[in-house]
Amino acid sequence: MDLHNSPASSTQPVYSPAPVPVEQFIDSIRELSMGVITKQKIYDFLATYQIRDEDLERYKMWLPERHTRNKVFRNDMIEAMVICWPAGTITPLHTHNGQLGWMTMIEGKLVVENYKKVDCNRPENQQVVGMDCLAGATRIEMQALGTELCVPGGPVNTVDKTQTIHRIKNLAEWNERAVSLHVYSRPIDSCVVFDVEGGTCFRRELKYDNE
Repeated sequence: MDLHNSPASSTQPVYSPAPVPVEQFIDSIRELSMGVITKQKIYDFLATYQIRDEDLERYKMWLPERHTRNKVFRNDMIEAMVICWPAGTITPLHTHNGQLGWMTMIEGKLVVENYKKVDCNRPENQQVVGMDCLAGATRIEMQALGTELCVPGGPVNTVDKTQTIHRIKNLAEWNERAVSLHVYSRPIDSCVVFDVEGGTCFRRELKYDNE
């Protein structure tokens, strides 16, 4: 499939989540975080419920040059956020620090490009408690694994705990904004970012734009 030329209508919806008040959504996420969190459990929840449009508006923040991360809920086990993507937005290639993660589309569409790290010259930096890697490599070999087109109606895009390295694009030629809803467990405050052309990587601090 040529994602650069594929309209959203080419992907048939696989679910139709019911809109609920944000307070109900947060209460449910909080309750789910008190039990055993599994990839399937949160997938099923997001395929069944989404925040109603009138409540989503308070979490939308737009900047012309980059995407924004807007917190809906966070505790020690789970975080939920709304991300707003102007046309042409591209994240750097990045890790998810051993997280499980889920993304559903609210508006527009996104491309997810998945990669695998084959080798680097700082393998010892991966042997650290509490995070995926200290980063700091000056030679990295990456392998492209494929792309996914994410549209409203599914499927839910997921982050794999064992290894997820990806970047997300709202292609400029689509000429439209996009809004996505993300849930992660556990929350993290930094990730590894890869400069593929330069062959280096570093840790980047993460923050919410609505705080």
